[in-house]
Amino acid sequence: MKKTVLLLLLFCSTTNPCLSQEWMTSLEVAKSLARVQNKMLFVMWEGSTSYDFPVVYTDENGIGYTTDLFQDESINEAIWDYFVPVLLPEWAYDDLFKEIENRRSDKYINIFQNDGIKIMDVNGTILNTGNFNMDPFNIVEFIRRYRLKTSFIKAQLINYNKKKNFNTAFALGSKYLDFAVLVDKTVRKEVTELSSVYLNESKILLKQDSTENKEKFIKRFELLDLKKDLILNRPRKVLRRLKKIDESSIDTMNNSLFAYLYYTSYALTKNEKKAELWKSKVSLVDLKKAEMIINNNL
Repeated sequence: MKKTVLLLLLFCSTTNPCLSQEWMTSLEVAKSLARVQNKMLFVMWEGSTSYDFPVVYTDENGIGYTTDLFQDESINEAIWDYFVPVLLPEWAYDDLFKEIENRRSDKYINIFQNDGIKIMDVNGTILNTGNFNMDPFNIVEFIRRYRLKTSFIKAQLINYNKKKNFNTAFALGSKYLDFAVLVDKTVRKEVTELSSVYLNESKILLKQDSTENKEKFIKRFELLDLKKDLILNRPRKVLRRLKKIDESSIDTMNNSLFAYLYYTSYALTKNEKKAELWKSKVSLVDLKKAEMIINNNL
């Protein structure tokens, strides 16, 4: 409780006390507030405010008009409703870039560097790496697409923030995959890509970790990659890859996930007979996850 009050006091000290709320300028404070509020971060470089950022906004009466992102109070209120907005100071660029250099794709780096909007999770990892092609830029549709509430992954986000290691990175990456099933289809692929950031990080950390059964986790990474394809409704691709895996190489830790992949793939391809053969091998938890994927894609 004391921590929450402290964060709110700190938040108030960084904003304008009048109706118009100024964006935060401390990324670390913004991350802390976002963790409390279960929100994503709405991030831009401070230098981008030196010129107009034209967007289309539709008001509560359904009337659309073109305005400037940084001058329209209605847009500012909408952003604060669903995100924690941050203006990154230009002097922070070098330190932030070092954290992602040679660790992210060229597309990710470009989004980080440009003057556009960056939707980040509370760890500062960019979500909006997909295409959002609207000319003019519809800020209402953009907000609708990325206004994720992160309560589903709150525990994993907190644990990762407290201590970054193989276990916390792996748990967060795996949970993001489950989260991808729950979000709107317009942002689903981007959430799976966000999951991959943490799973790839956990692969690197596994090499440095003293955990036993590393081979089992290496196999699990392979299976989770197939799960990503299932979430994106690519069951035939998954089946092709599954048939190349020797079932005898699947250990107890991965048995249910392996069966889940087969069951869900056959269900999505409407092969009920083969799906039924695998269903009994799937745990109740994984079965519920499978049903959600099936409902999303059928």
